[in-house]
Amino acid sequence: MLLSNSGIHNGLVGLLFTTVFGTSLQAIEPPDDQTKSSSDDLLTDTNQAPELALPAQPNRKPLNVETSRPKESQAQRDKLTTSARSGPRTTQQIMPGRPGRNLDLPSTVEEAQESSIDSLEEPVEPILWIIPRELRGGGITFECIYTGETFTKAKGGINPGRPTNYRSNLDVVAIADTGKLGWWDRGRLFVYGQNLSGRPLSESEVGDIQLFSNLDSTIGPGQRPQFTAISEYWYEQFFMDDILSFRLGKQDTNAIFALTDLGGEFVHSSFGAPPIIPMPTFPSNALGISAFLKLTETATLGVGVYDGTLADGPQGVRWGFDTLGENGAFSIYQAEWKPQLGTEGELPTTIRTGMWHHNDKEVWTELTADPDPVTFNQNYGFFLTADQMIFKENGADDDQGLGVFGQYFSAPENRNMIGAYFGAGLVYKGFLPGRDEDYLGLGFAQAIFSDDFRTQEAFHGTDIGHSEKATELFYKWVVGPKLSLQPDLQYIASPSGQYRDAIVSGLRFEAVF
Repeated sequence: MLLSNSGIHNGLVGLLFTTVFGTSLQAIEPPDDQTKSSSDDLLTDTNQAPELALPAQPNRKPLNVETSRPKESQAQRDKLTTSARSGPRTTQQIMPGRPGRNLDLPSTVEEAQESSIDSLEEPVEPILWIIPRELRGGGITFECIYTGETFTKAKGGINPGRPTNYRSNLDVVAIADTGKLGWWDRGRLFVYGQNLSGRPLSESEVGDIQLFSNLDSTIGPGQRPQFTAISEYWYEQFFMDDILSFRLGKQDTNAIFALTDLGGEFVHSSFGAPPIIPMPTFPSNALGISAFLKLTETATLGVGVYDGTLADGPQGVRWGFDTLGENGAFSIYQAEWKPQLGTEGELPTTIRTGMWHHNDKEVWTELTADPDPVTFNQNYGFFLTADQMIFKENGADDDQGLGVFGQYFSAPENRNMIGAYFGAGLVYKGFLPGRDEDYLGLGFAQAIFSDDFRTQEAFHGTDIGHSEKATELFYKWVVGPKLSLQPDLQYIASPSGQYRDAIVSGLRFEAVF
């Protein structure tokens, strides 16, 4: 049901802004793939919710689009563009790459039609052959993504030797659009099944706390490195011509909060999900509700409240009900601004800032050498991320060129092992002549250990260094619309602040079915 009355809009804006104070409702245009056009260029279908591009966990994007670029962390799909403009414009402002944690969700119905699967020259066949082909461009959409990778620890880390592993992730996604199915307007149901298998190297061999592969993201002691689960299932409803939306169910927080658009191509997990925030994300998503409100053409606010995670890490891959309410609540607030720079507004910018809060009953213990430490009932932190295109090869309407991104996170040092984190990187799409869809990326990430944690460890006889640093270089070769290969090299200095510098190299590939 659509509401367009400006009085209702203004009243809701004021109410939400007052209630959420300083938060951010990254609304109807979740940060996955921002593609926005002027109303003059696109048609509107008021019976359909903005189309949701299919994800790939945990840093992947789509491989099946008509524009040049690969498709996966997250998987490969979507039409990577930004939606914000400074002043009236009639051309889409495009940013290459995709968000750090994958769900490519256009922000408007117009944008959805522009990037609709119906526009693909060779639509992907349905996974379930008993489902008519027509449903693919209609009310129900299916997709399957397989990501495999093999990495070798060439030197350093915890143990000697050069161990090699193989890790794989299978994503199966189904989306039902209530408008296209003839039920009610502007609603959609999202179901995401996942299978992760193989042996991780970080915990047993490399020893890095940031985790060099986003397929291992947030996996720690006591958690299963292999699993099959329904990772996400949620319903989303849009109101007031897509100005306001709500999403309810089991969700990946990092798909819409505290992410960078250009960081999603990297293999290293911290470029998608920094280790400093205990948010419900891959592989431990949680039940919750999120709301998004578009304030202006370039500004949005977003807020999410989710079931809390365990004090020592995510609760693992469950349906979400068995631990509901037992670990407090996690909330996150985000403000997003997307101006367009350049003489013709051809250089899109995305800036996201906000804070997170986690409450529970005395589960955070003060990091101190004192034999009688204090316990805390809450934890919190702040974040800032930014994406900026600095060079376009062929003007505003093309996403080939060079972009830069950066992110900074902080949390109280008296209760967090990592007190601060920052990361930055460069991503160039179409760097080599004739390879317009390929990506070249160079990134740097640093997790800074809190002084209180280092003091506590020193008291117990363990010398912890100042920080763990990771540098990654990759080249993503798009073989075809359904396959990409990504050689990757990483240098990890002082893993966990106490192990030998490590070199990790490997190859990732992604296939869409």
